[in-house]
Amino acid sequence: MEIERLNELLQAALEAAAAGSEVLLRHLSQQNDRLVIRAKRDGSPVSSVDLESHAAITEVLAPHGIPIISEEGALPPFAERSNWPLFWLIDPLDGTQSYLDHREGFAVNIALCDASGPILGIVADPLSDRIFAGTKSTRPFTVSLTNLNVRQAVVSQPATRPYRLVTSWNESLSKKDLLPPSLNADAFQMEAVSGALKFCLLATGEADVHARSASYMEWDCAAGDGILRSIGIFVRDRETDQPLTYNSMSLRVGNLYASRL
Repeated sequence: MEIERLNELLQAALEAAAAGSEVLLRHLSQQNDRLVIRAKRDGSPVSSVDLESHAAITEVLAPHGIPIISEEGALPPFAERSNWPLFWLIDPLDGTQSYLDHREGFAVNIALCDASGPILGIVADPLSDRIFAGTKSTRPFTVSLTNLNVRQAVVSQPATRPYRLVTSWNESLSKKDLLPPSLNADAFQMEAVSGALKFCLLATGEADVHARSASYMEWDCAAGDGILRSIGIFVRDRETDQPLTYNSMSLRVGNLYASRL
């Protein structure tokens, strides 16, 4: 893809992330909002805010003519989407439970993928007024939700011991079992962090390794993977050590890790 076209789509993704974040913040500030909440097949919650954020994001992205896979959208048959050369992967509200509990950790995830994986990643953190972004031709940067034109480069902190391993709140494995054999578990502190912001912590150097044994959906990690790929870090399968691939039949990934060490 030409850099000019990628930059155009990057701007669209930033605008879409800001639109989705505005929806989340508006409802979060309205304490008396009665959200319609239901459980998905896997037991996780989905609210009317997820759907409204999805609508705001897709309204911005749809005019660019690229197919969209969203957690809250209709999923085309695999036989159709497997032939897509380019597609968006979106989670309009990553961390719905954190959002409903008014806790930190929820985000908006937007990734643009081709056959090689994410070539653009956006993770918006509405509570901190920051959007993290990166592309295959643009190193990670942040912008404010209210000023998308002023970019601040992400400067990664140097790695120092004890190293920081971030994982999910429901992780069942110990740090020794999670880490690759090449890394000494005694040199790490393990900490639970919500949602896709774990990947952003690796980009800034505030964390050194992210690993998890449980299953993810592709829209949970594609945006973070896209940001990390912009600095040469790939989210990998813990068993094969191969970079993750996307747009599978199940849209599931799991048993993964990413390391800046």
